[in-house]
Formats: sequence, C-alpha cells, structure tokens
Amino acid sequence: MKRTYRRFAPLVAALAALPVLALASACAPSGALEQVPREQLFTLSYGVLEDQLDLFRSSSAAAPAKTRIAMRDGIFFVTNGSSGKVLSFSSFGDLLSLVFDPERNPEPLSLKALDQGEEGSGRVARRYPLAVPGEIAVGSSGMLYVEDRLPTERRLVDEDIGVPLDYVVLRFSREGAFLDFLGQEGLGGTPFPYIDGIYAVADGGCLVVSMTKDGWLLFRYDANGALLSSVRVRRSALPVPEGERLFANLEKIVADPRGDGAWLKIDYYRELVEKDTLAGSGVEYAGSRLYLMDLGRAAYSESIELPLIEAENAGSDAIPPIHELVGIDASGRIYLSATGLDGSFTVSVMDRDSRRPKRYALPIELDELEYATFNLSPEGILSALLATRFEARVVWWRFDKAFAPAEQ
Repeated sequence: MKRTYRRFAPLVAALAALPVLALASACAPSGALEQVPREQLFTLSYGVLEDQLDLFRSSSAAAPAKTRIAMRDGIFFVTNGSSGKVLSFSSFGDLLSLVFDPERNPEPLSLKALDQGEEGSGRVARRYPLAVPGEIAVGSSGMLYVEDRLPTERRLVDEDIGVPLDYVVLRFSREGAFLDFLGQEGLGGTPFPYIDGIYAVADGGCLVVSMTKDGWLLFRYDANGALLSSVRVRRSALPVPEGERLFANLEKIVADPRGDGAWLKIDYYRELVEKDTLAGSGVEYAGSRLYLMDLGRAAYSESIELPLIEAENAGSDAIPPIHELVGIDASGRIYLSATGLDGSFTVSVMDRDSRRPKRYALPIELDELEYATFNLSPEGILSALLATRFEARVVWWRFDKAFAPAEQ
C-alpha cells in the first residue's frame, strides 16, 4: 500500500539556525539530591479476577504483552495486555470501571457486566473483544486512547515501507463505553505499524508514534479524531550538530502537551580510532540533545543540549549514566530519568528558561523492578506501577507540589 507522509531533508546544515539552549554547566551538579516524597497508594494482586493483573502467567515464547498505566485527575487507568483488560481505579485502589475480553476473563463479581451499547451507570464492566491492549493515554475530557492489535484476518502489509499494519487506537469513554477507533487517516482508517507511544494533548486530541524499519511515523489527531498532520522521521536523517562526525540514536519521542509539537531525544556517539593503526576500536557516548518539532510544518524549531551526568564514586574509565526522557509537563518542564552505577534512580527536572536541572532521588527497590511502567501527568505528577514477584504497587511522586511555591 502506498502512504504519503511529510518528509524533512537532512537537517545538519539547518541546525546552525536553530536556537540552541546550552546548559550552564557541562555536567550536572553532583551535590545533594533533592527529595520528593514517594506515596504508595494501593497494591494489585495477580490472578484472573476483575481487579487483578496477569503479568507473569503467560508461557508464550513471544515477547510479553504490554502493561501500561496513565493517571488523570486522580484516577488511574491500567491496560493489561496478557489478560485483555483495561481497568480504572481511584487513588485508594477502588475498581471504578473495567473493559474486558469475555473469552479470557470470568464475569466480574463486584461490577455489573454489560455489553457495549447497553445502558448502564455507576461502576460497571463492559465486554469488548480486546486482543492485546497496550499503550494508553487519557484526554482532558476523560476519553481513553488505547492501543490494540487486530486479528490476523484484518491485518495488512505496507509494501512500500515493508512493515505489517496491524495496530489501531481504540477510543473509549471514561466509563469504558466503546466509541470508535483511529487509523492512520483518522476515524476508521488504515491500521498503524507497531505503536511505540500514544500521548494526549491539550486540545483533547492525541499524538500516535509508530515505528518502521527505517524510522518513525507521527500522527496528530484532534479531539474528533480528524488527522491534523503526519510526519515521517527517518533514521538516516536525524539531526547531528554541525561540524561534528557523530552517530545519532533516537531514544524517545513524546508529545508537547501544550500544542502541536513533539520532542525528540537523541543520543550521540563518536567512533574511537586507534592512533597507531587508525582502525576503529569502538564508540563512546558524546552527549544528548532534545529537539522540538513543529508537526504542522514538519520542522525542528528548538534544540536543547542536555547536561552530562557525573559518574560518582567511580574510576575515570567508568561509563557515565545517560538520561532517558520521561516526558514534558504542561508548564514546559522536562523530566529525565537516570540509573546510577550503584542501581540508584534519579529524576532531573529542567526548566527551559533556567537551563539548570534539579536532581531528585527516586527511591525504588530492586525487587520492585520485575516489571515497571511510568506515566507523567500534565500537572507534573509522576506515577508508576512497580511489580514485585508477589504484588504490583501503584505509587506517585508529586512534583507538582514541589514546584507549586515557585509558581505562586
């Protein structure tokens, strides 16, 4: 099938014209970490009941199905691909609603089970033939955007880009009533390639990020499901700082929740060459940058150089930790995570105007990392589902409170 996307030419030469925000220090300061209290809200057990998760029971040799968490207005939404469920919980752990595949799940005991289209109110469960629900986002109106995979007979192949087209984005009401689905062109459109992320934006619409063999496809929709823009980002045309011979690796793409933009976090590596033989001997990390892309123009509008993290209590040959992009909040603050050489976790929060990140300790025990998934809300609340062998813990860190005094 032929698909047309907006392309950009290689942007190496154009980068000289971008506003580049270099941070005040070459390395992030290594002083005392600041603290944001971790709050454990509730736990979930493993099993087949309506308020339980299936994280480890699958014996399939295929890659494990996704489990994801999203939070909006104090309500937590969880997709569990292995069991074919979408659940919502209060911050106290009360099950509020459920969408479930009736072929893989028993009828719920605590909620009234309804078919899609059947009238109901209050705490209800709705049957829907979910396959492997994965990525999830919650719009400002409460609309749920849920990734799911099509059955084999409905899958397509795009011969031009050489990938299967077998994913859609289902839209549900906050209460779990099925509304419609998004494809590439909008409502009812052609299925997507593999979906890497779904992000809600301020106008109630969403950004869908798909992956192909040679890059990424970005689709922006309004609240009604109309396609606003589509952009292809090629691996071979990732921006590289002018005047340097570096290898670029795109780590993550997230939406700018405030408008029609997306942030790309790119890591750079340089080749190591032996002085005597001039032969290549490997690569070394050279730094990272964030790029803001205007999706309407398919052009980069801003570049931010990220600070290097000093490797503490390690020798000179130690590889320093590398930031991973968590997300952007509605105030424009940038959240970056890192794992230290000792296994400790930190989050750095950057204000684009101050250009100096604040680093926060993120207490997570190693036994909570059997499975872990995170979500950043527009207000700046970082939520996580952390799985031990025996239970899954839903926790959050209220960065919104940490920054509230500065914004009053």
